[in-house]
Amino acid sequence: MLIKGGTVFDGTGAAATRSDVRIEKGVIQELGNLEPRGDELVINAEGTYVTPGFVDILNHSDAYVTLFSNPVQESLLQQGITTILMGNEGSSLAPLVDGTFVNSVQKWGDISTLSVNWLSVSEYLQELKRHAFGINLATLAGHSTVRRGLIGDESRKLSQDELRQMEYMLKTALREGAFGISTGFGFTHARDTSPEEEELLMHIAANEQALYATHLRNEDKYFFSTLEKALALARKLPGVNMELSHLKVTGKENWGQFEDALALLSDAALSNVHFDVYPYRTTASVFYQFLPVWVSEGGKESILKNLRTQETRAQIITEMQQDRHDYANMVVAMGSASMPYFGKAFGEIARNQNKSPEDAALDALLASENRLIVFTEVMAEENVRAALAHPSGLVTSAGVGRSMQEAASGQFAHPRYFGAMPRFLGNYVRDEKLLSWEEAIRKITWGPAHKIGLHKRGKITQGFAADVVVFDPQTIQEKATFSNPYQYPTGIKYVIVNGEIAVDRGEFVGAKNGEVLIRS
Repeated sequence: MLIKGGTVFDGTGAAATRSDVRIEKGVIQELGNLEPRGDELVINAEGTYVTPGFVDILNHSDAYVTLFSNPVQESLLQQGITTILMGNEGSSLAPLVDGTFVNSVQKWGDISTLSVNWLSVSEYLQELKRHAFGINLATLAGHSTVRRGLIGDESRKLSQDELRQMEYMLKTALREGAFGISTGFGFTHARDTSPEEEELLMHIAANEQALYATHLRNEDKYFFSTLEKALALARKLPGVNMELSHLKVTGKENWGQFEDALALLSDAALSNVHFDVYPYRTTASVFYQFLPVWVSEGGKESILKNLRTQETRAQIITEMQQDRHDYANMVVAMGSASMPYFGKAFGEIARNQNKSPEDAALDALLASENRLIVFTEVMAEENVRAALAHPSGLVTSAGVGRSMQEAASGQFAHPRYFGAMPRFLGNYVRDEKLLSWEEAIRKITWGPAHKIGLHKRGKITQGFAADVVVFDPQTIQEKATFSNPYQYPTGIKYVIVNGEIAVDRGEFVGAKNGEVLIRS
């Protein structure tokens, strides 16, 4: 295959050059002014940009279980993503203490469809290799998954013996091929993580020279102080490779903290610390996180019991009405039940049922058996822009691989699942000129690939894997919206995965040429 006449961005941030790219046997073989050979396919790239395939450093296709229900992962491929890192925010599909504790992902996906025949990361990766995927896959080892496997739904600190068991499991996971450790301290089963336990996790990652991806415990009024504590540990362990998962501060009254946070992250002493961000103001959030903390202590069954008990439910509603969350404008996106109010705000549902938005929200949570995802606009646009432009920031979809057929479910996917990368490149780079094309492409290719520790990926150079995107800089744009998310973007001409075309002149062609990536 010869990609002829395009403007090539190698992914490192270096100046773009006009060059041809020859691909053979899944590898980039040659760059320069090249003449076509008789037996090769020639792609006319005149007027387009040729870049490495986009690397999604925070992806949830495993947690939402679409990895197995939709192995092609079209919505990611169509936006130029060729490699995803799964196992984020503390929840991974391995390692497991026993098969039942894949329940750590049940807040996102329907695990009833998942057949688990593995425990270790090694067994999990071998199982993945038995399937054909459209994209390259890499995974982290989830701290919450291991923690929950050790103590179930208990809310407490780990004993010294349990800490030793956790340390053994995570070290083994890294040595078997996981690219790092992820945490989600804001979720129920990790809220009681002690400073001692958190430091142990960072020590393990640093000693194994692996990624440490952490979702901050607080993203509201305690955001800045929480960030300071995390960075203090990073300074204490200069060898740790830290990634702050979709960094954000929520709530209008707290937005002012973000400028100080970015200034803190500009410290040269923290060159080993990065963060990722998706280019939207609105989140797709697990709803139970908005409830008073005591409601979710004890896990899913405890939550459902509290919702069914009249006196307890009344207390929950009282506390919800006193907190800062705007429940009336939260929109029901996804849930385990087929509910007639997908796409509707709790305020609208409440008016139709003559009840409060908080009461309507709890009805929905109960009907969905605690698997309820809502859209809520919580971030300032100026903070999103500042994060996208910051030198330490990487850009992610924080997404899930979906297909057009899933629109029939009635559920509302976040538009970032279909259009995060084109939105970043079209809106913020081309239209707003927030940063240069070279720097923008670095943030979605070599930047995350290098951060994760991927071998010979994320760069257009001889000998690297032929994961390549060809796009039109004038027309690249997301089409997905919150009201109509199931739309592929424009401007993505070709997507090539390990030397095979997956998207041809904007159309997906059914290729499943992804590889399971194993840390070595």
